[in-house]
Amino acid sequence: MPRPNHRFLLFAFILIAGNTAIAQEDTFLDSLKYKTSLNGYVKYMHTVIVPEADTSELITDNFFHNRLNFQWNLNKHWTFNSSMRNRLFWGELVRLNNEAFSTLGQDPGFLDLSILWSNGDSYALHTIFDRLFFTYEKGKLNIIAGRHRVNWGMTFIWNPNDIFNSYSFFDFDYEERPGTDAIEVNYYTSATSQVGLVFELSDSLKGSSLAARYRWNAKTYDFQVFGGYQRQNIVLGGGWAGDIKGAGFRGEGTYFIPDSGLDQDDQFVGSMDIDYSFPKGLTLQMSYLFNSTGLNSSTGDYSAFFLDRALSAQTLSPAMHNLFFQGAYPVSPIVNVSLATMLNPADGSWFIGPNVTWSVFENFDFLFTGQLFRGDPMTLFGDGGSFLFMRFKYSF
Repeated sequence: MPRPNHRFLLFAFILIAGNTAIAQEDTFLDSLKYKTSLNGYVKYMHTVIVPEADTSELITDNFFHNRLNFQWNLNKHWTFNSSMRNRLFWGELVRLNNEAFSTLGQDPGFLDLSILWSNGDSYALHTIFDRLFFTYEKGKLNIIAGRHRVNWGMTFIWNPNDIFNSYSFFDFDYEERPGTDAIEVNYYTSATSQVGLVFELSDSLKGSSLAARYRWNAKTYDFQVFGGYQRQNIVLGGGWAGDIKGAGFRGEGTYFIPDSGLDQDDQFVGSMDIDYSFPKGLTLQMSYLFNSTGLNSSTGDYSAFFLDRALSAQTLSPAMHNLFFQGAYPVSPIVNVSLATMLNPADGSWFIGPNVTWSVFENFDFLFTGQLFRGDPMTLFGDGGSFLFMRFKYSF
């Protein structure tokens, strides 16, 4: 069903209001003197999927991805940014999951900025704007309006504080991470502290989000606390980032209190990271995620946790306890290798992800990575199968 036209009217109003404010300081022709930039990349990725560990069946998939990033510095206070993803999927995975690919045109945001150009039996062509916003900066004030990334996370793997636009560690090919349709206001109270307010737009008040954050620095640590209302939940959270004798030490947590009309329990989601870089370049990292409403048993219906729930800070994992370890090492100036693993200690299931990146020449990179999920049936990673990815990327 088409999205209501009032969304387009609202965005048009933002555009007109932005241009009107700009015109008060500079004429349109004057603003053309300011710098514009366009960059992006082209990727091709081939995927081989083995659905189960004990089968010889293979599923192949192909993915062509073009990204364009445009920035226009309208004057010394105003900037306009736009980024679009053009993606062509084809292969057996599209044929076997055609219904899922047919939903690509359904933009989850307030603004409908997604277009499914064509969806055949074994291919899908899709475009989406995941960034489209104005930025106003003057003195200590910063205002962003439109689709952009609200980055409140402080840890690396799981971000319970990232209540506006969560992401999955397994979606490695989306480096920019999702954005959200929101108005964000930040005021810098000092060189190391700021107060921020974010209002995420939605069709209804209950579906909207409004939260305020205070961030500051004390000695060698950055801290933040926030509170607000996020999609039918009262949210309270905070986090820190610092180091202990040269090792990075970060953590964050968010407490969710559902509306009285929801049949849900209060939920706490917290994560903690420790990482250390050795002189020769070896980096080790360990992360832990706790989900108070997650399963803590040897077997269970983990899929039920996601029933009618999209990816969010509340659904980072259906397990109560989650462990992550990673080691990375630069074999040479142009070749890096890493190995990541994730474990559910309650059921013994695990994930392992080897990764090799090679900078073939300037602006051209090659990636080979895998995602292998193992465990008994009815465990967190037991039914995940194996995925092998080979990707070529040219940046411009």
